This record gives sequence, structure tokens and C-alpha cells, in this order.
Amino acid sequence: MKSQKKDIAKSIIVLVVICLVTSAALAIVNHFTAPVSAANKAAREEAARKAVISEAASFEQLPTDGLPETVTSVYKGLDGSGNALGYIFTVEGKGFGGKIQVMCAIGQDGKILKCQTLDVSGETKTLGGQTASAAYTDRYTGQDASLSGVDAISGATITSTAYKTCVQDAFAAYDIVKGAN
Repeated sequence: MKSQKKDIAKSIIVLVVICLVTSAALAIVNHFTAPVSAANKAAREEAARKAVISEAASFEQLPTDGLPETVTSVYKGLDGSGNALGYIFTVEGKGFGGKIQVMCAIGQDGKILKCQTLDVSGETKTLGGQTASAAYTDRYTGQDASLSGVDAISGATITSTAYKTCVQDAFAAYDIVKGAN
């Protein structure tokens, strides 16, 4: 009986040591890779902003206070002289299979410069995933807040409606940001 308890205690100690060593190794690896991951994420976000307002020389981040809670970030695209070209809103919504993330650039005239799908990973590739295609996102280019020429994708109405809601939230945020600037 004593031997059995000793074996169990020994097994527990060995498992705890293995867990501690593994956890320490992961923490060390994370310490060295976290800055690289953060830099890569920042570069991807900058490239996405550049894709929706290609003429911008720089981007100024604005606060999201007082904006719809679906708006996760706001940037002002600036030309080389510091003049505003438009605003870029990153908005999250709930699609059919999970979160969708949309980046919407709205120009100084209140019309969409370009929309870009950042994430529809939870959606089906054949239906909801179509919201990531240029054939769908280009429907928004040149639209004003009425979005009068944008229809849902047949068979993917939940995702395309969520996408449209994200764009509408971007317009709501635009009205607030434009008024403040």
C-alpha cells in the first residue's frame, strides 16, 4: 500500500515538473516571438489601410469613443500635405458562422472609396465567403449612406446582411467623426 502511494506521488511530481518545464519553454518562446507577431500584424493592417485609400501618404489613428461598439478602429487617411482624403473604419459583425470583419473607407464627400473584407473565416466558402470577393465588395464603391444599389447575396443573406450592417455602422461612425473634425 505504501509503495503504491509512493508511486502515485512520484507520478504526480513528474507530471508537475513536465508541465512547469513545458510552460516555461512556451513563455520563453512567446517572449521572443510576440514582438515579431505584433510587427507583422501592424504591417498587415497598414497594407489593408493602404489598399482602401491608396493615395494616402500616412494614416492618423482616431479614438473610437462614442462610436458604435462594432467599430474597432478608425483612421484618417492623409495626403502628403496633411489634408484628409477620407476615413477608414474597421467594423466587426456577426455573420452566419461567426465574426466577420470589414474595413470601409469613406471619402470626404461621404461616399465609399472602397470596402475590404478582413475576416469571414467562420463563413462557408461557397456562400458567405463570397462577401470577400471583389465582385461583392465592389458593389459598395461609390455608394452613399443609403446603399441603394447593394443587394444581399442569394443563399448567403445572413452574411451579406451582416456585411451591409457593418458598412452602415461605418457610416454612423463617419457622421460622428466627420462632425468632430
